[in-house]
Amino acid sequence: MKPTRIRAALVSAALATVLTAVGGGTAQARQSWDEAAVPAAASGGTPTTGRNSCLSTDGTDLNALLTVREQIIGPPACRVAVARKPWVRSFPSWGTAADAASAVYPADYVPSVPKPQDDFILKFLGVRIVQDIGTPHERSFTFGPEVLQLVVPFEGLPFATFASPALPGLKSGTHTTTVFMRLSSEHCDGLGTDREENCLPAGEFPYTGDTPFEVVKRHA
Repeated sequence: MKPTRIRAALVSAALATVLTAVGGGTAQARQSWDEAAVPAAASGGTPTTGRNSCLSTDGTDLNALLTVREQIIGPPACRVAVARKPWVRSFPSWGTAADAASAVYPADYVPSVPKPQDDFILKFLGVRIVQDIGTPHERSFTFGPEVLQLVVPFEGLPFATFASPALPGLKSGTHTTTVFMRLSSEHCDGLGTDREENCLPAGEFPYTGDTPFEVVKRHA
């Protein structure tokens, strides 16, 4: 799987910028998880009466990778769930420098532990997932560090991947899901010295935008 990572350029509370990590960790290509169109009912990643299979852009089966049986909602190709069936929210992975020796930070930042990925894991408190934010049907679900599933190596860098516990099924129609992350203190990834690009703030902050997805009736 080619992991995605999110930079902490928190220009507004409604949108966080997602980047694809390529070329040894240099963020080159922007991916819009948040604004991608909801896929048509026949597109890849659409649930059927068989086994759920959410495929990343390189063909990796995220259900198998994350050991998730329910339909995954998150990547642009995985934006359709079956009405009244539980679903799981996945969201962009977070990558860091490989080790303390290669890490670079803003001038006044000192990690709590030497290895950047361990620093992130130590400070990661969990997430709040908001369904249909800003509508009369808004509902929040708060989870702890258990949403951090595993660390996946890619081009020499470690990436933390995420998946929520199963969330309650929804009525058919268009919905949104928004992820807010919580850290005990500021974390910087060790990949650069720009605080807006390379660091996540303490407390709760928006980690994704309002990601749209479609809930459809089960096929006969």
